[in-house]
Amino acid sequence: MLFRVLGAGEFPVPLVAAKPRLVALLLLTSGNRPVPLDTLVDEVWPQDPPTSAVANLRTYLSQLRKLFPGRIGSGTGGYRFEVRAGELDLAEFTTLVAAGRAAAVEQPVAARSSLAAALGLWRGQPFAGEPAGPVLQARAAATRDDYLAAVELYSELLLRDGDPAAARTLLTKVVHEHPLRERLRSLLVLALYRCGDRAGALVAYHEARTALATDLGIDPGPELAAVYQSVLRLDRRPLNAPAGLAAPFQLPPAVADFVGREPEMARLVELLRRREPVPGAGLTVVLSGMAGIGKSALAARVAHEVAELFPDGCLYADLQRTDGTATPLDHVLGRFLRALGVPGETLPRDQQERVDQLRSVLTGRRVLILADNAAEAAQVRQLIPGPGSVLLVTSRALLTVPGAHQMELRPLGTKAGVALLERIAGAAAVAAEPEAAAALTELCGGLPLGIRAVGMRSASMPGPALAKLVARLSDEHQRLDRLTIGDLDVRASLALSYRRLDPAALALLRTMSLLPLRTFAPWLLAALAGISEPEAFGLAEQLCDAQVLTRAGEERYALHDLVRLSAGELPGPPAGELAAAAGQVFLAAALTANQRLPGRPMTLPAPTSPTARAGAAPVEWFENELDGIRTLVPRLAGSGQVDLAARLAIATVNFCVLRGRVDDWAATHDVIPADAVASPATAALLALSMGSLHRFRDDNRTALPELRRSYELFRALHDAAGMAEAALGWSVASRQLGRLDEALAAYDRAARLLPVLADTPATGYIHLAFRQPISPSPEEESAALSRALRIFEATHDAWGGAEAHTFLAAAYRQRQQPATAARHARAAVIAYTELRDEMQLTVAEIVLAEAYLELGSIEHARALAAQCLARAARLGHRWGVASAGRVAGRIELIEGRPAAAVLLLTAAEAGYREMGLTQAAEMTRSLLEQAGQDH
Repeated sequence: MLFRVLGAGEFPVPLVAAKPRLVALLLLTSGNRPVPLDTLVDEVWPQDPPTSAVANLRTYLSQLRKLFPGRIGSGTGGYRFEVRAGELDLAEFTTLVAAGRAAAVEQPVAARSSLAAALGLWRGQPFAGEPAGPVLQARAAATRDDYLAAVELYSELLLRDGDPAAARTLLTKVVHEHPLRERLRSLLVLALYRCGDRAGALVAYHEARTALATDLGIDPGPELAAVYQSVLRLDRRPLNAPAGLAAPFQLPPAVADFVGREPEMARLVELLRRREPVPGAGLTVVLSGMAGIGKSALAARVAHEVAELFPDGCLYADLQRTDGTATPLDHVLGRFLRALGVPGETLPRDQQERVDQLRSVLTGRRVLILADNAAEAAQVRQLIPGPGSVLLVTSRALLTVPGAHQMELRPLGTKAGVALLERIAGAAAVAAEPEAAAALTELCGGLPLGIRAVGMRSASMPGPALAKLVARLSDEHQRLDRLTIGDLDVRASLALSYRRLDPAALALLRTMSLLPLRTFAPWLLAALAGISEPEAFGLAEQLCDAQVLTRAGEERYALHDLVRLSAGELPGPPAGELAAAAGQVFLAAALTANQRLPGRPMTLPAPTSPTARAGAAPVEWFENELDGIRTLVPRLAGSGQVDLAARLAIATVNFCVLRGRVDDWAATHDVIPADAVASPATAALLALSMGSLHRFRDDNRTALPELRRSYELFRALHDAAGMAEAALGWSVASRQLGRLDEALAAYDRAARLLPVLADTPATGYIHLAFRQPISPSPEEESAALSRALRIFEATHDAWGGAEAHTFLAAAYRQRQQPATAARHARAAVIAYTELRDEMQLTVAEIVLAEAYLELGSIEHARALAAQCLARAARLGHRWGVASAGRVAGRIELIEGRPAAAVLLLTAAEAGYREMGLTQAAEMTRSLLEQAGQDH
């Protein structure tokens, strides 16, 4: 028997009646699993099944048993249709697509064959023209998504294998059917370019851009835009690898004078090129050895050597914090997921969920992960990727990781050590004193860090220096405590280097060593040392030349952990004073950067001291420095500097809101004991920030006490702006919980402050919230929202302006002016897209979709609703899921499909009620009643 459901259903025997066909389709496509009777009832009668539903179903099943003898059975789990291998096109399609995905990285030829066979089975939308309930509708949607993903992957393989003409033919057809799917558009532009049709590629891009702008009111996404720019530049990179998801490159710089590890490097490169995985996992290589042996340098050099084999990105993490403790795994996972394109606001809070999400994101991709300074195997096991990717680990311990290739580094031999010394001290110096060079290498125990230290020392000495150094190292009284081989240790070599540093450089090194920061920028070093930035840069470069500091990227520096420990023993101010000074510097810089952010939902104080460099690129500044602030805040809080820690944490809030960095927001606030904050102003801001954090997490019950407390603290300080912000948050949280009287009273508290507040973003938000608790007249509402928009534009608050446009769009919709509503909604969509705020973008696009519905642009509304539903589900945005579902339900109702409308609207109503949004739920209930009448 053959059953075909990809397209219109085809059965091997006549089956005309709609409900028996529906039952047969549901059983057929359930993968030989039993289907409970309740599920069958819900599928055939999604709403109000008749009292005879079960009896009717048994009649249908009896008919099916006669048509398909021996195939339909029953048991405790329900009813089951036995489908044998090769009989159902959907099962074959699913199997072939899964095989293609699994083989795409390691066996592209086999993957291409499987995907071609799968696409050959496709005759159109599953169950086309068939009766379908909620389960079959969901299966049809999932299968359609699988089909489009298969087309994209197959096209990518065609392009990689040099068959752009075939890709062009396929993509032209599918793009015509799905014109708003950007990934298909990107691949079509690429295929045309690979066919030599550059003009056609540019035309295809402009067609895509027009379609997106006309239908969705948006610009092309990063991938399509990047392909277009590459075509314009005649860049050949898109000929080799289509642009995919984010492809980060986080590797630390390779050591320029790297020598002496050629055999180990060759072996590692060969291992990584072969990429022989264990079953179900990618290749893992563990590089172990004692401190200072050169593990990190070798791993970085090898990673750069093979980086081209990993087109989907190279990730890096230091698994050891500056205080010697392990870097929290959830922090590492969060950094990796954000680098791979996962929005910060969607990251799971549970660590295991992050592990699972990372593995899912890496599936089918080729990524190199360099994990430095692992302390134990447990850290590594959670980072092992799937087939096609590689995990390269360095550790001082020999880690027991199942299936991992192990390599232990030994000290350099004399020949390799001399070669390293030659690269550092200079060929002329080694040639002049070859015996002394060999002796120095042996005295350093072949330890690269020790050789580097004495090499730099020799370079700073006038005249022949190697023999002099040999004499000094040979005298134990001139040696410091430890040199990492035998009776020698690295500390002696490092201390020897310190003696040749000028006092300013030495003082800067000690300051850096006592701060819990992973990397340092010149602006920070300058502020800490009280010197100009060029002077700080010069001192940092001097420390790099002495090999006691390393370059960690463009104009950033890092300390080796052993250097940090030894330099921390140098004389100078107490560590607590240095941490407090760093906290003040960061606070001033963060407040400066905050003033120039494109949105400031929370009013923060102005900086008390100038930090010109910090404010130059505020978003980038926070991206670069937030990790350091996260580390410094708990140090300050734990050393008694609670108020400073709180102020520094609060200074990051607006950035965290705009970028959805909930993890960082929580990490900086959760370590601060609120009852230990001495300053009432700081306590008020901290309570406001904590309340806002809880609201952002949809925990309004926990938010309310914080917001009430914040309001009272601000009132005692006579701080009108603070009172207004706290009262607004209080009002919103109360409204979400259904406490409308409390919400109105809290809003009134904010509104009464308008006469004493200047036109600041805070007053803009008061006007913006005018409509929510009090249901004003249309004229009053429009006036308040327009006033808010003018304030946000005057104060250059792009985020607030986007909010105002969204609210105006909703207001004009209610006034039955959909054209004006659409204009405001499009302005909001553009602003949120530029701000990269996906949560609020979803809200604006839903309002735009509703305006399109009222303008009669059904297809535009449908595309937006589908896009918003998918994004909201990915973000965990409950309001977005419910509201996009309601729009989709309205579309089904308009187009005469009440059963589908009921399914969508029921889910939307349930979502609204779960959130306590009674008014929205009742509006959706009205639509449901209309759908029920039509049904």
